[in-house]
Amino acid sequence: MKTKLSWITLLLLLGVGISSILLTSCEKLKEATTFKFKVDLPDGRYSIDASSLLKTERVLFSQSSSINIDSIVGARNGLVEGISFYKLRFSIASPETAKLNWLDSARVMVTSDGGAPIEIATSPVINATDSSIDFLVKEVDVLAVLKKPFILTIYGNLNGNIPTLPMDLKLESGIEITLSPF
Repeated sequence: MKTKLSWITLLLLLGVGISSILLTSCEKLKEATTFKFKVDLPDGRYSIDASSLLKTERVLFSQSSSINIDSIVGARNGLVEGISFYKLRFSIASPETAKLNWLDSARVMVTSDGGAPIEIATSPVINATDSSIDFLVKEVDVLAVLKKPFILTIYGNLNGNIPTLPMDLKLESGIEITLSPF
């Protein structure tokens, strides 16, 4: 009886050991075959002037866009695990001497047609001598949002300084697509 119990215990331990090795191997296989690639989106341009002057949080930039995800990923469409923004850079295109000394902070939202806004980035500390902001982008999966036309909006908290007007603003952006066969 003791021998039979020992064999059962040994088989159970062996089964648990093999299962943990296989599960770990599957995770390592998935990790080894998952990859990301980056796609830069067209730059957005926007102008502000005296009529858009600035009190508290205001829309600094808003652009309606659509991305044909199918054309980007092609035949690998079923393998798309997620899409997130990896780059958002807001800068003053002209006048060249203008600075962001009128801006305390900013955030970026993305909204699909009929969907709720999702915050995807926030600004770092903005210095009075800066003429551009490299946003701190959050790892937020926006695959469902980007499958439809969407609106990318930058909101800014203003500090009361009057900016040089008129001013042309530019937004550079890029997405990162994660593909996985599992």
